[in-house]
Amino acid sequence: MSRFPRARALLLVFLVSLLLGGCASSAGRRDVGSWLEARGADAMDVVGVRVALGAGLGVYARATEVVQIGFMRRGSQDAQYIGTTERRLRAVPCVMFGTIGRYGGVWFDTHDEFMFPTYSSRDHSDLPSIHRKVLAGAVSLDGSDDRLKASIGAGVHALLVGAEAEIRPFEILDLLAGLLGFDPSSDDIPVAEVADA
Repeated sequence: MSRFPRARALLLVFLVSLLLGGCASSAGRRDVGSWLEARGADAMDVVGVRVALGAGLGVYARATEVVQIGFMRRGSQDAQYIGTTERRLRAVPCVMFGTIGRYGGVWFDTHDEFMFPTYSSRDHSDLPSIHRKVLAGAVSLDGSDDRLKASIGAGVHALLVGAEAEIRPFEILDLLAGLLGFDPSSDDIPVAEVADA
């Protein structure tokens, strides 16, 4: 009989510690709302899923940047210049939707990317980089915030349909640490605050 009051007391202490941990976050969180926002962003960092409809060809597999191989070509160089007032398309664009780390939305994607162990062409300014025209959401325009370096996943694009799925195991640790008020990834800043900075 005495186990039940003790279990309730332990549960109450645990919940209070979570709230206090959020208030004492190293990123300066002082209210529950921003603490919850940061935890939601941490959760989005863990899994990324994207679907593509449009011109593309390629396949890749990645177990962090250290072990990766593949090639991906999406859209065409004209796709990024398609305007809303144009009467005809000069090229078949690739429309993407899904999440990229803590970002998500719908966008035109145009890029060529080569992936080898410890090397991705998107990291080099002298090679074609990713170009995106965002239709909705908050999306990394040049791929710099895709968080690919620590991701594990795969993707395939066959002519007009493509899909990708990734998981970032290190971000799970950041999510769990965030429940106790720690921020090992130093990324507990809401997107809105970044935009205002």
